[in-house]
Amino acid sequence: MGAEDRSNEELVREVEALRRQVEELEVAARRYRAMVDNAALSVQVCDAKGRVVEVNKGFEKLWKLPLAAVHNHVILEDKQLEPSGSLQGVRHAYATGEATRLPVIRYDPRRTEGVSGGAPGWVASSIYPVRDAAGEILEAVVVHYEIGEIKRSEEELRLQNEALEEAVAARTAELSEHIRLLHEQQRSIRELSTPVIRLWDGILALPLIGTIDPARAAQIMENLLTAIVHHRASQVILDVTGVPVIDTDAASSLFETVGAAGLLGVHCILVGISPTMAKTLVDLNVDLARMTTAASLEDGLRRALTRRIGSPRRDD
Repeated sequence: MGAEDRSNEELVREVEALRRQVEELEVAARRYRAMVDNAALSVQVCDAKGRVVEVNKGFEKLWKLPLAAVHNHVILEDKQLEPSGSLQGVRHAYATGEATRLPVIRYDPRRTEGVSGGAPGWVASSIYPVRDAAGEILEAVVVHYEIGEIKRSEEELRLQNEALEEAVAARTAELSEHIRLLHEQQRSIRELSTPVIRLWDGILALPLIGTIDPARAAQIMENLLTAIVHHRASQVILDVTGVPVIDTDAASSLFETVGAAGLLGVHCILVGISPTMAKTLVDLNVDLARMTTAASLEDGLRRALTRRIGSPRRDD
């Protein structure tokens, strides 16, 4: 094979390589044109100095601006982009050659010079620098796309969250009020369950019904001492007819109340002790010497009146 034949073969190979490169470039060009010709995306092409040199139909549709209105506009000096932080992103992309996502903005045509129509909306943007083999920026492609539906959904979610928070706050306030009323009702019930009755001048009766637990024992003492001071009583009849069971704690609380009343100079008469309760008090070794006992409220009142007649009367 001669030198001429080898030259022909090399030429064929070079032509074939160039053909493949052209095909690859054509594919890339078709992809780019498919993106640029898509009206759903706004595409803006700027040169190495940031001047707008090309826009697509999507740009004109989104921003309501033709190429003539923005041609040679320098985005690197666009002060309108500064408040949102987009200008900083654009300058970063040009300085580093890196693709950069720009902040989402709310575009309002009424505040844009040269725009005659269109409705406000949310727009997201990204800028993609194009570099040559040496790494120098040739141009930059800015892509914008509307995200109005996404932002609308976010706004609806925010409003729903605010409504939910308001409902929770209202429900919490309502429950707090119910709890307050419940506490007041419980306090009223405790007071009603330990009524102090004025039977005679200087003579009070405290009928007890139900189990005496620590909380109720404290309520009994408080109500009784308050009534003694208020009525200036000298005698109190404690009626335990309605107390089914008395244990060590209940007996101790009961006699603490008697002792507190004694410190105020009040004599206590315990009535209504059942056989079972009497046995319990004996088993508990309770000292009943500090008070008078009677079988019933009637007997207790009789003893109190007898004692009242035999002692100096306290002013009511």
